[in-house]
Amino acid sequence: MGDLGSTHCCDSIAFELIGTDAFHFRDSNSRASLSLKELRLSGENCEFCAGLAKLIDYRSKQPATWADNYRNPQRRDGERAMPMEEEMKDAHVQISVHGIKEARNWSFGFEGTSHRTVLDVWVIIGGPSNFYFEMLLQRAGPGGRVPVTHKSEAEYGQDTITYEAPGGWRVGSVDDDGPRPATQVASLETALGRSRPLEVDYTMLRGWLDLCLSHEDHDLCQQDNGGIHVPGFRLVDVENMCIWDADGHAPPFATLSYVWGAEPFLRLVKDNLETLMTPGSLRNASLPLTISDAIEVCRNLQIRYIWIDSLCIIQDDESDMLATIDRMDSIYRQSVVTIVAAAGVNAHAGIPGVRPGTKTLVQQQLEVRGVPLIDSVDHRQLRSQTSYQEPEWISRTPWAQRAWTFQEALVSRRILFFTAELVYWSCRQGLLSEDTVEYFESPKTRLRLDDKFDPLEYQHIATTFSRRRLTFESDLGRAYLGTQNYLDAKWGGQMFSWGLPHGAFGSFLMWEWDFDPARRQRQGTHPIKEANGTIARVAFPTWSWMGWMEGGQLIHVFGDEPAAHSPLFYTFDRASELVEIQDGQHWRSRPKPIADLLLGECAGSGEVPPSRKTELLEADIPPELSATPFLKHRALIFYSQTAKLRYDSSAGFKATSSLNTPSGLRMTRREYPFPVMIGENFYEILEENQKDETNRENNKESLRDIKLVAVFGGHMTKPRKFRGKFRIYIWPVIETSPGVWVRASYMSTVVFQDLWNILPRKKWELISIV
Repeated sequence: MGDLGSTHCCDSIAFELIGTDAFHFRDSNSRASLSLKELRLSGENCEFCAGLAKLIDYRSKQPATWADNYRNPQRRDGERAMPMEEEMKDAHVQISVHGIKEARNWSFGFEGTSHRTVLDVWVIIGGPSNFYFEMLLQRAGPGGRVPVTHKSEAEYGQDTITYEAPGGWRVGSVDDDGPRPATQVASLETALGRSRPLEVDYTMLRGWLDLCLSHEDHDLCQQDNGGIHVPGFRLVDVENMCIWDADGHAPPFATLSYVWGAEPFLRLVKDNLETLMTPGSLRNASLPLTISDAIEVCRNLQIRYIWIDSLCIIQDDESDMLATIDRMDSIYRQSVVTIVAAAGVNAHAGIPGVRPGTKTLVQQQLEVRGVPLIDSVDHRQLRSQTSYQEPEWISRTPWAQRAWTFQEALVSRRILFFTAELVYWSCRQGLLSEDTVEYFESPKTRLRLDDKFDPLEYQHIATTFSRRRLTFESDLGRAYLGTQNYLDAKWGGQMFSWGLPHGAFGSFLMWEWDFDPARRQRQGTHPIKEANGTIARVAFPTWSWMGWMEGGQLIHVFGDEPAAHSPLFYTFDRASELVEIQDGQHWRSRPKPIADLLLGECAGSGEVPPSRKTELLEADIPPELSATPFLKHRALIFYSQTAKLRYDSSAGFKATSSLNTPSGLRMTRREYPFPVMIGENFYEILEENQKDETNRENNKESLRDIKLVAVFGGHMTKPRKFRGKFRIYIWPVIETSPGVWVRASYMSTVVFQDLWNILPRKKWELISIV
C-alpha cells in the first residue's frame, strides 16, 4: 500500500457503494490489496481496519471457515487443515467492492435470483498453493455518504463517483425500468445484512412461510391440488407422537430430507407398525437426533404432521415401498414445506440450531464512514453462477452428495435448508436466509420453472444428479424416479425411458461419462411393478447412462448438432405395450430419419423394401425378447445400418486416464484406422484386417468380429473447414442371444459419413439393445 502514515485501506475503498444499486464495475476506488501486517498497522489509527483484522483472526480459527472449503488443502493424515498462528503472520488480504454477487434459490430455472453489492475479502495464507478463505460483508442499514453521479471516462476506462451527505437516499425500487439519468441519487438494495441467532428463530421461519403463501408473484409455490394417491399413506403425528394412517385424508404436512448414513436407527417395519401407531409411542422411542429435531421444528412451526420415509414406509414390505416410491414426487410436492438437514452425515447428526450449542459462528459488526457492515455467515450464499446450476451454499454439504435427496428437493415447492451455520429458505421464486433481511425479488423474465420441455434444464438436472452417490448402486432408478415423474408432469406428458426424455431422445442418447478406467456396468436390478401387479426385476440397460456405474460427472458434449438424423426408436411401457418414442416432438425440431442419411435415395424412393424398413411391428420383435419381461422392459429397438468389422484382439490397450484415450473417439475420422472401445480396452480398426485374402495369408487367429451400429448423425459445426459435413455416432455391440444385443462399452465412436460409407459388410437390420 505504500506509506501508511497518513493512508488507511479504508481511504482507498468506496464503501458507500456497498448495498446500493449504483454501477461501479470499473471504479478505481473499489479495491485494495495489502498484507495482514499492514492491515493491523493501519488499525492502530483506524477503528474499521482494526475490526477487520480482528474479524480475519477470528474467522481463521473457526472450523466453519474451513469446512467443505474448496480452497482448503488436507494434511497428510487426512484431517482438515487450519492455518497455524505462525502461518497467519504472512497472510495477504485482498479487499474489493463486488457488484455482481448473486443470491440464487435451489432450482434449475431462471427464477429465484437477486443481485447484491457487497464487500469481498479474500485472505491468502502461505501463497497460492496453500490456504485461502473468503468473507463477504453486507451493508446492515442506511448511513454514509450517498453516491450521486457515476461517470465513465472511456468505454472501458476508469469510473468516477461523487457523493453527497447522508439523507439523500432515493426512494424507489431496484426494479425501475428505463435508462437512468446521468446524475441520480442511488437507492439501497432491498436485502441488507443482519445478525443471525445461534438458535433457530421460529417466528422468523414462520414469517418466511407466511410471506411465500401471501406473495402475489408466488403462484408456482402454491398447492396444485393434485392430491396424495399413495395406498397406505402414513404421517408422523407431532402432537400425539405416533404414526398416523392418513390414507384418503392428507392434512397439511411437512416432509424431511436427510442422509440416512450407515449407523442403524429406528425404522418402521411390520413387527412394530401396530406399536408405533399407538399415541405417545414415539416419545419413548429412541429416535435419531435428525428426526427428533425435525419433529421439534414442525412443532414450533405449528405444523402437526410430518412425512419421514424411515417411519412412514414399511421398510421390510417391498409392495409398500414400491407403491410409495412410485409417488415420492407427489408426497414432497404436496407438502407445505420440506425440512432439509443438509449438514448431517447420518440420521444421528441432528439439525444445527434446534438445540443450544449446535451453531458456534459469531458474526461481527463493523462501521466505516457511517456505513454499517456485518459479515455474512456463509460467503457461498452470494456467488456469481449460471442458471440451471446448483448453488454453492448447498452443493458442498453432505446432503448434496446423496442421490436419494436430489428428487426430494427438486419437487418440493418450499424448502428450509439447515446448513452447518445458517438456515435458508428456498422456494420456486426466491431465497431468504437468517443473516439477510427478507426479500423476494419480483420476476423480470418470461422464463419460468413451469415452462415446457427445455433440454438445457434436463441436461443440468441429469449432470447434477449423476455426481451424487448411492449406498446401493441398484437404487439408482428408484432414486431418480421422483425427478422423472416430476419432469413428466411439469413438461406436459414428457415421457421418459430409463432417465432419457422422449422430447429429445436421440440427442440425449449420445450421453457420455467422464472416462474412468474403473467404470463398469451397473449391478443389481430395478423393480418394475407391471400392470398385472407382478414385480419384474430388470437389469439396467446398457444404452442409458443409468446402466453404467457413475463416477465423475455425466457430460453432454455430443448430440446437439444441426440437421440431426436418428432412427425411429421403440420401447415397452409397464403394460409391456410397444411404444414409439416421439423424438423431438416437444423440442425445437424433430430429427430426420437416419435412413435418409445412410441409405440416400433408396430410402425415399417409393415403398421401402423389407430389408430397409423403419417402422416396427410386434411380429418383428425377436421371440426371446418378446417372451422375457426382464429383457422387454430394458429394450431399445430400432432399425438402422450396421457394419461388421474385424479387430485384432491381441492389440488392444487399456487406458489409465482420459489423457491416453484415443483422440479418434471424440474427433471424427475420415479414413482408417479409427478406434473403438470394447469392454475395458481400446482397439484400432485397421483397413488391412477387413480383407479376407490378407487375413488368410497372415493366418491371424487373433482377429475377432465386432458389429458397429449407426445410432445418430448430424452436421459438424467445427472446425470451420468441416462445417456442414455429416458425422455418424456408432456403437460397438455384442450379441447375447439371437437378435438381442448389448453395448460393448459406454463410449461411442464418431466418424465422418465418408468413412462410414466405405466400411464393409454393411446391412440394414433390426437392432434390439438391452
